[in-house]
Amino acid sequence: MKKRGFTLIELMIVIAIIAVIAAIAIPGLLSSQRASNERNASTSLKTLASAEADFRANDREGNHVNDFWTANVAGLYTLTNAAIPGATANTSTDPAIKLIELSVASADADSTSISAGGENLDLTNFAVFSAKAGYWYGALITDNNVLGTPEATYKVDTGGTPLMGSVHNYWKFSFIAFPDSQSAGKYVFIIDENNTIFRSATSGLVKSSTATPPGLPAAPYDSYPNSANLKSFWSKLD
Repeated sequence: MKKRGFTLIELMIVIAIIAVIAAIAIPGLLSSQRASNERNASTSLKTLASAEADFRANDREGNHVNDFWTANVAGLYTLTNAAIPGATANTSTDPAIKLIELSVASADADSTSISAGGENLDLTNFAVFSAKAGYWYGALITDNNVLGTPEATYKVDTGGTPLMGSVHNYWKFSFIAFPDSQSAGKYVFIIDENNTIFRSATSGLVKSSTATPPGLPAAPYDSYPNSANLKSFWSKLD
């Protein structure tokens, strides 16, 4: 007997069934991936806070001041210790401090080269800039709770030996994690020196450009929110 193939109607039914299954499954898969990205972002912010505590308590860059690093994210990986003057690519004799994962350092949204008194290596010695699990990270610029005062700026010169410029803060820091696209995540996350994470749902694309890296996001996400905005638009994560 001759084998009979699918008729046109049967083929259309099969295609319709596949389309229905895809319509049900794909949104669920995308939602699951987005949730995974968001969990990864909040966890990575926790590692940044832990790195800052270590940095300040143990004077990791050797400027003889107990201060936080506030210039960017990547510096928590790329800085070297001033006990050996200058930073070179020869990491065996003067290694980078590497307090965070390279994947987080390379997801720094700000590619600005920061010398820190000649004690900082460029990230390109280690990796290329790329989002980590769909998220970029950045060091916030201003604390809106004390806007209009000297304490509003995170990046200040704390002195020390050697002088490194406006790249530290005695008492505080704040970092942000924001999605590379709306499909990558729907929340923006921030963390501060109290090791507290807050999240805010986004209504549109947060990143300010299509470049890689994109740079810090535009206002209001370039600054730590004041208490009123924090209460109204952000929720605390346990």
